[in-house]
Amino acid sequence: MRTRRGAILLKRPRLVAGAGLAVSLVALSLFASGVALASLSALLASSGNSFTAGGVTLSNGSVTGCPVSNLLPNATAVTCTFTTTYAGPVPAYLAVNVLVETQAGTGGTKLFNPTDSTHDLQLTITSTSPSVTYKVPSASETCPGGAPSGSACYELDNELISTSALTSATVAFTVSVKLPTTSPTGYQGGAAQILLTTHAVQSGNNTLSCQTTTAGSPCTPKGTFSWT
Repeated sequence: MRTRRGAILLKRPRLVAGAGLAVSLVALSLFASGVALASLSALLASSGNSFTAGGVTLSNGSVTGCPVSNLLPNATAVTCTFTTTYAGPVPAYLAVNVLVETQAGTGGTKLFNPTDSTHDLQLTITSTSPSVTYKVPSASETCPGGAPSGSACYELDNELISTSALTSATVAFTVSVKLPTTSPTGYQGGAAQILLTTHAVQSGNNTLSCQTTTAGSPCTPKGTFSWT
């Protein structure tokens, strides 16, 4: 069997979230009563005071897509890499969303097929700094509006990059795909798009409260923690 197309697309938008700070300055005036003949006064202005709110800023490396075609069932891994950088300055929790969109080709079977995990597209997502292996989605979800026609979609959101708040980090992601040698002809011509979206939320007003607090796993809130 020859796979005609197995496309990988890494999507990494830049996210900026601001934390506001309101400052109120109140001026106090002092009045003095002088004698009838004279009144003396003096004014002293402070030098320029300024206040700036902190920010949460993510940026990404130069790779915006990594197309891979003509995958063969030879168990040979093909990898794509990119980096995302958190520059602070406020401490923040970092997470990644993983979305897989997949379509069938001439063979009739969608390339990414969790119900046939020993024969379909084998997907691994890892990072360094910190070193993490991320869970791969297996439950089907409603596809976003931009998904190709005929897609089935699988998604896991808010997979923790670190369980600790970070003030700066450059995280290198690697997406690895391969087709097992046992893949049948039904996968011929199938395609998949793997989209990663990194995001951050300030830790100052959020207590990390997840059902499973483990790097590489989704942070499903069990308390008031929110990524929004």
